Amino acid sequence: MQPYDPHASKRPVNLTLNSDLVARARAEGLNLSTLAEEAVAAALTRIGLAKFAAEIAQACRVHEPYLEEYGSLGDAVRAAADAAE
Repeated sequence: MQPYDPHASKRPVNLTLNSDLVARARAEGLNLSTLAEEAVAAALTRIGLAKFAAEIAQACRVHEPYLEEYGSLGDAVRAAADAAE
């Protein structure tokens, strides 16, 4: 899943980059707009993954007391199956 709409229209923006870096990138035929877009998309993906991991961790912290008090559904199913035998 893309962290943005890759089909959205392009718009001009101003970036300030190291002049030597720009010169070397252009000498290698690199497309700075594409590279910048890819870098921003990668950063958004990293941020999204970090947020997702934090949400999962929080959900686990909330769920742990429930498991301690009531146990898991899997444990209950296994206990019922064992009792039925």
